[in-house]
Amino acid sequence: MSSIQAIHNQLSDIKHVIVCVDPVDLDNIWLSLWALVRAPNAHIHITLSPRVLDLRVPSFAEHFEKLMAKVGLHYMLDVLEKNAEEIYDLLGDENLRDYFARDAAFQTDPHTKTHIVLYMALSALRFALKFSSKGHASSRYTFYWDPRSMETIIPGIHHPTHVNDYLYACSDEDRRESSKYLHLKGQEREKKMVGIMERTANRLAEQLGYQKPADILHPIKELIELFKGPLMGTQSLMLGGGPFTEMVRLLAETDFVPLAIVAMARTWYADVNIFKNNYNDLMDLDAAMEIENIVKKRAIPTWFFPTECAKAKVKGGEILRACPWDFATEELIAIFKAAGDMESYEQAAAFTRETMTLAKIHMFDVLTVVPLALPLSLPYRRAVSYWDWVNGQRVIRIKEAADGPINVFYPDEEAMAASKKMAMNEISYVLSPVSEE
Repeated sequence: MSSIQAIHNQLSDIKHVIVCVDPVDLDNIWLSLWALVRAPNAHIHITLSPRVLDLRVPSFAEHFEKLMAKVGLHYMLDVLEKNAEEIYDLLGDENLRDYFARDAAFQTDPHTKTHIVLYMALSALRFALKFSSKGHASSRYTFYWDPRSMETIIPGIHHPTHVNDYLYACSDEDRRESSKYLHLKGQEREKKMVGIMERTANRLAEQLGYQKPADILHPIKELIELFKGPLMGTQSLMLGGGPFTEMVRLLAETDFVPLAIVAMARTWYADVNIFKNNYNDLMDLDAAMEIENIVKKRAIPTWFFPTECAKAKVKGGEILRACPWDFATEELIAIFKAAGDMESYEQAAAFTRETMTLAKIHMFDVLTVVPLALPLSLPYRRAVSYWDWVNGQRVIRIKEAADGPINVFYPDEEAMAASKKMAMNEISYVLSPVSEE
């Protein structure tokens, strides 16, 4: 069975890296940059998971605490159609219903898919813009997506009625204009926002060398065909920073066996987030569990990076369980300053403020791959996952195992403290422009 050290030793020989991420969080751009930098001879295949989108719905981020106080944490995440009337009764305010309306009808309302192609293209262009700013050639990466994923990925708390990530690549002028429309409702809002998104997408496509925005995206079936055929036996690595939906599909529809899978997933204690599941697991619980069945059957060395390795347990301002890789604000600023990329810091800070769910910036998915660059930085334990139930909700739990291909990094405070500066330097390095040497 391979070790993290063994995978680290092969990074320069890897020919292909598959990165499975959702398009919302900025750290997924940083995770993709890590692959471009640390696997310098590889082509990077990036699959983007779709998300719920309804541009008719006003932004509700500023009402988050009020909404949660009314309906409770459970319903802030995933509202099924059968729960809709119960939710509306709890709200007692018709003006707040739109926050949940798209969740309740996500699987059945065709309007949530009306602008998804534009959104996904704009998301890919946003990734590519950052890659280009660092000096990475477009020939080194390809973007894919799969509309079928909308059938199983739940809307989640970061949908566009909460965080307007599709505006991150806009010009300052367009962002200022969009602020006039965010709290509108219905077709007027939709028309205004589509206009801004199309203008931004067309500008970026021209800037990055695409004839039209949609040209940057490829159907996932192209990736599947590659790994069914010519790329089947190549040295490849899989990284995960989002739902496991596309990763499971690629593996299930091919006989592909990567060198390893390294992904942000699972939780040891289930007590540092507002959700009992790791967020990436939560977005598609069945896929998150199915990945284990596949890696066990094919003996694929797998490492999960749990929530506790990226976030301290804090209550009432008191740190109950430290996490040295949960960097303080001044440390985060130092990371981005060293990379010459304060723009990313400012975007991450704005995103954090907009979510209303985080007290500070946390680096989640990009930390997943730090142990691949620093093999001695973080211990891990053999583990296996199992189903449990908490307050009527399915949750994925983990326990230590005697053997098997699955490992889960362990939040050893002493080890993380000892490697903290190296971890910070690693992130700064991969966020820096490509050396001209």
